[in-house]
Amino acid sequence: MSTLRVTGLASGMDYESMIKQLMDAQRVPLDKLNQKKQINQWKQDDYRAINNKILDFKNTAFDMKLQSGYLTKTTSSSNTNVATVTGTAVAIEGSYTLQVDQLAKAATLKSGTLSGSTVGKDTTITLNGVNIEVKSSDTYQNLADKINMESLKTGVKVAYDSTLKTMFFSTSKTGAASDIDLRGADVGTILGLTTSTTAATTTGSVQLATDTSLTSFAGKTFSMKIGGQEYKVDLSATSTVGDLVSKMNDSLKNTGVSLSLNSTGNLVIDNPDKSKTIDFTTGSDVGVLGALGLDAAAPVDAAPSIYKQGQNAKVLFNGVAGEYDSNTFTIAGLNITAKAEGSDVTNIGVTQDVDSVFDKIKSFVDKYNDLISSINSELSEEKYRDYTPLTDAQKKEMTDDQIKQWEDKAKSGMLANDSVLTSSLYSMRQALSSSVSGLATGQLKSLSDIGISSSLISGGTVSGSYLDKGKLYIDETKLKQMISEKPDEVMALFNADDKDSKSSAGDGIATRLYNQATDIFNQIVDKAGKSTSVKNTYVLGKESLEYDKQISALQTRLDDMETRYYNQFTAMEKYISQMNSRSSSLASLLGS
Repeated sequence: MSTLRVTGLASGMDYESMIKQLMDAQRVPLDKLNQKKQINQWKQDDYRAINNKILDFKNTAFDMKLQSGYLTKTTSSSNTNVATVTGTAVAIEGSYTLQVDQLAKAATLKSGTLSGSTVGKDTTITLNGVNIEVKSSDTYQNLADKINMESLKTGVKVAYDSTLKTMFFSTSKTGAASDIDLRGADVGTILGLTTSTTAATTTGSVQLATDTSLTSFAGKTFSMKIGGQEYKVDLSATSTVGDLVSKMNDSLKNTGVSLSLNSTGNLVIDNPDKSKTIDFTTGSDVGVLGALGLDAAAPVDAAPSIYKQGQNAKVLFNGVAGEYDSNTFTIAGLNITAKAEGSDVTNIGVTQDVDSVFDKIKSFVDKYNDLISSINSELSEEKYRDYTPLTDAQKKEMTDDQIKQWEDKAKSGMLANDSVLTSSLYSMRQALSSSVSGLATGQLKSLSDIGISSSLISGGTVSGSYLDKGKLYIDETKLKQMISEKPDEVMALFNADDKDSKSSAGDGIATRLYNQATDIFNQIVDKAGKSTSVKNTYVLGKESLEYDKQISALQTRLDDMETRYYNQFTAMEKYISQMNSRSSSLASLLGS
C-alpha cells in the first residue's frame, strides 16, 4: 500500500477520515473472522486444560491397576538395635524370629607406624591384581592418592593420617568376597608390616592322566605344608596320579585347598584362600615333584604379600542359617538391615498395610471427583452470546479491568453441552456403577460393597444427591474393614482384567476407568491436539489454519481497496487543483 497521502488542501475535504470510515465498514468481515479464530483458540485451550486433568486421572488409574499397590505390608521389629525390617509386596503376614550371629564387614588393613616424609624407594606394589608404580620421592599421601585412583578396579581405598603416621585400607564392599591383597618385593618395607608368601593356583608342567603310574616312587612321600601344618601321602608300588589326588583331597578337605587334573591333564593345586601359606617343596621327594611337573615349584605368586579378607553376615531366620555379603539383605520378602550381632533374638511381625491401601483408593476417588467436577463445570458454564471477542479497536477504548471483565464472559461456555465431554461423563459413571462380572460368588463386585457410592448414609448424616452430579463418597470405616478382611477381593475389584477388548463387564473399576480415560484423552487430542501437535493433525488446528488463510486473503483485498481509495482521492485532488489553477488564471485575465 502506498505511503503517499493526499492532503485535501485543494478541495478542503478530510480524506483521511473519509477513507477510514469507508475501511472500517469494509473490515467488519475481517473482524468477524478474527473473532472466530479467537473463539477457536479459547475452545482449544479449554479442551487441553480438561485433557491435562484426564491424563492425571489416567495415570492414577494405571497405578490402581498395579498389584503391588494393594500388597504393601507393615512390619515391626521387637529390637531395632539388632535389626530393622521393612516388608515388600511378596512378604507373607505372620511372625518370624531373627538372630544375628555375625555382621558383614569390609576387609580392613592398617599399616605400621610410618617413618620419614617419603616412601624412599622406587618399586612396584600390586593391589588386588593392579600394579601401582611407587617413586622414592612419593610422600605417603602421594601413595594414598595413587591407590585411590585405582579404586574402581581394586575395590579398595586408603586414607593416610599424617598425625598418626598410618595408612588405613578398606574395601568399598563388605563380605568374604571382599579382600585386600597387597603384593610386591618391598610392600612390607613400605607399609611397615610383616609379609608372607602365599600361593593361589599352582599348575604342574607335565601332562598326566589319573591312571598314570607312580610305581617307581614306592616308599616316597608327597607332602604339602599349609600354614605350617603338614599333609602328606606315602606312595606305594600300586600308586597312581588318581590315587595321589584322591588321598590328598581327603586329607585336605577341611583346609579349602584341593588338587585336580585340569582339561589339559596338568595337575592343579588350588588355594582360593589367599591368607594360607603353602609349601610343597620341603617335605616331598624331589623326584615325585618332577614327575608331577612341579620340579621347579614354589608358589606361583612367590612375591611377599599382605592379605586381609572381609566377612559375611551370618543369621538365623526362624532357626534356619543364612549367610550374606552385606548387612542389608532380603529373606522371605522382608528387607532386613542387621545392626548388632549377639544372642538376642528379634521378633518380626508382618501385617497388611491397611492405611497405605486406603490412602491409595481415597486418592483415586478424589482424583475422579475433581475430574468430573471440572467436566460438569465446563458443560454447565453459562454462555454469554452478546460478549464476543474484542477487536483491537474496541480494546483501545477500554481499561484493562474492563477488558478482563468482558473477556471473562466472552470465554465462558466454550464447552457448554459439548458432546464429547457429555458422552465421556456418562461412560465413566456407567463404568463406576456397573458390577464386575466373572468374580467368584460372594466376592466383592461393586464399589458400594466396600463403602464407596454417590450417596452415603452415616449415622444421621446423608451425603450425596443428584445435585452432586456423580460425586463419590467414602464410608471410611467400611472401606478399611474390607481392606483388612478381604484385601485380595478389594484388589480384584479394582484391577481385574478379562482381556476382552469388546466388553468391559469383567474388568475391574480401575481397569475400566483407565481404558475410558485413554479413549477420552485420545478423542480430545483428535479435536484439540496437544502442545506439541502440528496444527494440521487435529480438527481445531485445521480450522485455525483455514481462518488464517481467509484472514490473509481478506486482508490483502482490504489493503488493495484502501490503496484504490487513496489513488482515487489523490486523482480527484489533483484535478481540483488543476481546475483551481485555471480558474485563477481566467479570473486574472478577465480582471485585467
